Formats: sequence, structure tokens, C-alpha cells
Amino acid sequence: MRDFVKEIRNNTSKNKIIISQNGNELYFKDNKIDEDFFKITNGTTQESLYYGDILKFNVATSKEANNELLKLLLPIRKKGKPIFVINYGKGEKKRNFLKQESLKTNFINELLPSFSLNDFYKPINDYNTNDIHNLNEVKNYLCLLNPEKFSSMDEYYQALKNTNYDLLLIEVSYDNIFFTKEQIEGLKVKKNGGKRIVIAYLSIGEAEDYRFYWKKEWNKNKPDWIVSENENWSGNYIVKYWNPEWKEIIKGYQKKLDEIGVDGYLLDTLDSYSYFENKKSKK
Repeated sequence: MRDFVKEIRNNTSKNKIIISQNGNELYFKDNKIDEDFFKITNGTTQESLYYGDILKFNVATSKEANNELLKLLLPIRKKGKPIFVINYGKGEKKRNFLKQESLKTNFINELLPSFSLNDFYKPINDYNTNDIHNLNEVKNYLCLLNPEKFSSMDEYYQALKNTNYDLLLIEVSYDNIFFTKEQIEGLKVKKNGGKRIVIAYLSIGEAEDYRFYWKKEWNKNKPDWIVSENENWSGNYIVKYWNPEWKEIIKGYQKKLDEIGVDGYLLDTLDSYSYFENKKSKK
């Protein structure tokens, strides 16, 4: 998986921002930070660090799981990489707790109202009018990966444009039609006039049956590199991410994202590698 992320990095311009989603074990080799991999990305995320453990909404993550994740995240942050934490829950008490934790760890926490990632929310840190040039300047972010609530692409676009988040981690297509370059440029400006960063979602460890690349015949006969449906997310299939055909699909997707001018990618399902490692260990 590290090699695949490196290929994606080498397949675009040097100034393209890459944020990894979960899978933060990849930053370590032999209990030390893997310097080569560390250099490839610009930031990382962690879901359910404090709330939303094992897909349980509004439930505090177990102390054990939290500690295990912090063992990975704290050294990554100490070495200078921004960390965006996606928690799932609601309530002012939880928001205040996350604000305090952010001060201790220097992570950027948000509390999302649903596992569906389909709506706006009030950020933990207030909106600001700052121009945001890099991830270290980000004070808050929107993670919206499912635009199903919007009746059209234009409604989705206008809703995004009408926000003041510093960073957008978003789905940049609607019904398989991508935003135009002009629309992406529009999203790079907050409603209040400040500049911001626009990052496109890109799943590289799972194939999604609602994407433009999905072929109808795969519904009956899947290629041998599509391995197993994700038991938590229907329509998402774990893939042999090292397969050349899959890599070409992802690089084609990446090219589309580059053409519309996004600032970078949120690389999701990196942790698919663990599915294959677990199978190996059971043999």
C-alpha cells in the first residue's frame, strides 16, 4: 500500500496535497516512523478517535482503542504532520471535550452528526476570515462525502460555496458528473472571502459500484482483483490494490481530479491492506 500511495504521489504535480484517511500504521516500520512514507503525504486523518467507536454513533471510543491510536498519532503530529480527527456524535459537552483535547494534542477535531457524512455541521473551532495556504493553517474543516441530500449538482455546489470552513474534504462529483474547473475555483473561496483548500475524496483500497469506472458486467462476474464486499458498506468492494488494472483505474480517476483543479486528494481505504495481512496470518 505504501508503494501504491507513492505511485499516486509521483503521478501528479509536487504541490498536490495528499491526505491519508486512517491506516496510520503505515507511517511506522519496526516501531519507528518510516521516513520515506512520511514524506509522501501532507496530512492524515483518524476516524472515531474519541467518539464513534466500532460504528457506534455518539458512543465514546474505548480507552484501550483510543490509547492505541494515540500511540500512532502523537508521534506523527510531533514530527509536523497535521492530523484531522473525524468523530461521530452530538452535544455541547462532547464539543467542549474535543476542544480541550485539541489544545493538548494539536489535532483538528470535528464532531460529525452522522456516519453518512452527508451534511454540514458547526465546527469545533470558529470560522475565520484567514487565507488558508497550507494544512498547518487550517483551524476547522468540512468532511462531506455523500451528497445524496442535495437534489442537484447545482444545489450541492451552491451549498458548499456558501460555507466558511478552512478546508473542504469532499466528494467532487454528483451522480458521476464532476464539478468543473471553474466550480472548483469557486469553492476555493470561503463565503467570507478568505481563501481555502479543496481536497477530493478518492478511495484506493476499495472499488465502489456507483462510480463511473464500474462496469455493468461486474455485477454478475467480477474481475479476480475484486475480492470481497465490505461488510459495513454495501457496494464497496475490497480490491487487490496492487493489481495493474486497478492501478490504472485509480490513475485515470486521479487524472480527472487533476483536470478540474482540486488542491489534492483524501486517500481512503488505505487500511484495506490489513484485510490481506489478516488472511496471511490465518494460513
